[in-house]
Amino acid sequence: MWQTDTTKIMRVDTCMSLFKLFMIFVKVSSFTIGGGYAMVPVIKEFIVDKYKLLGEDEFMDVIVTAQTVPGVIAVNTAMILGTKLAGLWGAVVAVLGSIVPPFLIILVIASFFADFADLPVFEGFFMGARVGVTVILANLSLQLMKKNIRKYLILAVIAAGTAAIVLLNFSSIWILLISSVCVYFIDRRLKR
Repeated sequence: MWQTDTTKIMRVDTCMSLFKLFMIFVKVSSFTIGGGYAMVPVIKEFIVDKYKLLGEDEFMDVIVTAQTVPGVIAVNTAMILGTKLAGLWGAVVAVLGSIVPPFLIILVIASFFADFADLPVFEGFFMGARVGVTVILANLSLQLMKKNIRKYLILAVIAAGTAAIVLLNFSSIWILLISSVCVYFIDRRLKR
């Protein structure tokens, strides 16, 4: 195994490391309630913060890619991260680690759910879980927005410039110059 810096990936080449990758996704999928998007911050905690297998920017690129590919984001994320960290077998073990525990948990819950669904304890648990998942998703959204605020501001400048040219008939040369200056200062200010 090797690691250069936090923005580079660490190669995972041994069987023990495949097991470790599998266990990361088993832990995440076993103890995260709320679906794929609720799993993303927990996956980040393991992959970026705890084991430092990827840098934060590279992890965010993985999440963006996982969102654009058809399918469940948790499985897409597991597949992409597994492939990045350990190739084909990494993808296989990461995907298995992300789908087997929820499948087994749902199987057990479904077999007993009708008998216990009306108990106040379970109703309270599901209400609390709903609040917790909402907070986790809001936190993830804020993290993603903070990372991309520069892009949004630049897009707003471009949209305003386009609207000024098309709707208000302003000179495209002046709008290009003003937009360029705005983008320069936005980029410079947000990099600090």
